[in-house]
Amino acid sequence: MSKTGIRRVLSSLAVVIAVLCLSSRLHAQTVSGTILGTVQDQQGAVIAKATVSAKSADTGITRTAVSDENGSFRIVSVPAGAYEISTTAPGFKTEVRTGVQVTVGGEVNVPFSLTVGAVTEKVEVTGEAAQVDVSSSTLAGFVNATTIRELPLNGRDWLQLTLLQPGTSFNTGQNQLDARHGQRGNGTAISISGGRVTENSFRIDGIVVNDYANAGPGSTLRVNMGVDAIREFSVLTNSYSTEYGMSSSGVVNAITKSGTNEYHGGGYYFHRNSALDARNFFDAGTIPAFRRHQYGGYLGGAVKKDKTFFFGNYESLREVKSLTVSVDTLSPNARKGILCSNPPSCTSTKQVTVDSRMIPYLPVYPEPNGAVAGDVGKFSYGAPRSGLEHYYVAKMDHYFSSSTTLSGTYNIRQDRCHRAG
Repeated sequence: MSKTGIRRVLSSLAVVIAVLCLSSRLHAQTVSGTILGTVQDQQGAVIAKATVSAKSADTGITRTAVSDENGSFRIVSVPAGAYEISTTAPGFKTEVRTGVQVTVGGEVNVPFSLTVGAVTEKVEVTGEAAQVDVSSSTLAGFVNATTIRELPLNGRDWLQLTLLQPGTSFNTGQNQLDARHGQRGNGTAISISGGRVTENSFRIDGIVVNDYANAGPGSTLRVNMGVDAIREFSVLTNSYSTEYGMSSSGVVNAITKSGTNEYHGGGYYFHRNSALDARNFFDAGTIPAFRRHQYGGYLGGAVKKDKTFFFGNYESLREVKSLTVSVDTLSPNARKGILCSNPPSCTSTKQVTVDSRMIPYLPVYPEPNGAVAGDVGKFSYGAPRSGLEHYYVAKMDHYFSSSTTLSGTYNIRQDRCHRAG
């Protein structure tokens, strides 16, 4: 290869690396948090070149930064979780803050005021740092792991929890009829800040998971599984930065769980049926059948302590759900050729001859079991919908150094649904 060709290849490679570095940084900002603040002495003078370290309570991983000439520091790409923040500087006591919570996409301000003394002396401050993000104008709400785990969810659809945030609402009209799901998707119809349900962006670990209609994710069974796999998520309702994009309304930004130094796992099984259901006004005599089996489990831990971690989750949903459907059919008199002259009151009738070629097809039309008006009667029946869904999540995290982390997530959903009648 000529020197010119080599230079072109190297130039192209440099551009690719630069783009990947920029992309990874933008991606990391949406799935991790930032710890920032200033380091000062007791008189308020800034302290430059102070070392600030953030140690994860879950994994023991430490990330560091050094304060600049203005005493400011910024630790970026910090995975969500609880941290112990310590600051050291020559001629000052080491100050330690515990219970600092970093959330997905959030920035936590942790200021330090160091006391003169030996570095070996330690000042510990216990308590959570203020969770008000004063560095951003973004209007957002946050749903933590406890809320996801403890609140009851019909069908275990974690996106229902977005409705706890101000500025969000459930679009009931668009979630009722099956015919409309083809236009706007199968997920929960969520309007954020008055926008359309197809104008939001839904992200898991930085990846957009909107469905084919650009609406929220949802299976053919109308649920979005993953309660045990989602660690936390935020709902951005207004004034969020351009790193999110792909939305003219709101952003739901979620991250999956990761393994820790301690093994954690669990399993569950839920069952519902129609045994205690009340009859709907439109049900034709009997209560439509309903059977739901939902089960799964998760496990996370360390492959190598303080270094490599894993997390896995499996969920399954099996459901038979019947909904009462009402259709028009021929009235008993119409089958005999007795037709109304003035429907629907039918105060007078007229007799016609039923074509012999049509007689074999009359049994195809069921006898009405509801109200009859003129030549038409209502036939109501329970139309069963049978569905099966499997949901898998596998995640690996490896920490090369205090500034380099490799994280990979594999997520797959398999579902099918069949309606009879």
